[in-house]
Amino acid sequence: MSRSEAWSRSRRMSFVIIMCALSSALALFTIPIGFTSLHVTQFPIILTGLIAGPWTGSMVGLLGTIVMAYRLTPPNPYIVFGNAMLGFFTGLLYSNLKKIRTRLIVPQVLSTLGAYAIQSPYVYLTDVYLAGIPSQVVLTILLPSLLVEDIICVLLSHLVIYRMKLDG
Repeated sequence: MSRSEAWSRSRRMSFVIIMCALSSALALFTIPIGFTSLHVTQFPIILTGLIAGPWTGSMVGLLGTIVMAYRLTPPNPYIVFGNAMLGFFTGLLYSNLKKIRTRLIVPQVLSTLGAYAIQSPYVYLTDVYLAGIPSQVVLTILLPSLLVEDIICVLLSHLVIYRMKLDG
């Protein structure tokens, strides 16, 4: 392995560790809104998927949300795998959509919405059948909240990518 490959690998590993730590830290903060609360723990997951690809995004989703999953009452470990899916599919869809000749934000938002659409059935099934959350709560509160959170997080990610010139 050349020196530049080792440097690249260590930079990627450092980035993943920082994004996992950020995701864990953001899990401790919520914004109460009506019957629910919003959190932006998906921000590092979506950001990583967009700039580092699907596998790195899924790694941050998997490792970065462990704190959140076990902070809930009762704990919901299925959130970890749902966020891994979010990071993976955001990165995968974006790697194909970023070739579209349009404003940078369009493929980013479409990738995140596509990842949400893929993640939603998993969230529904695990929350209702494994975590025991009533179906109406998942459909009327959790999934809409997740959509709003994902949109907020992709917009924040776009600002970071644009300001730091991280994408092309």
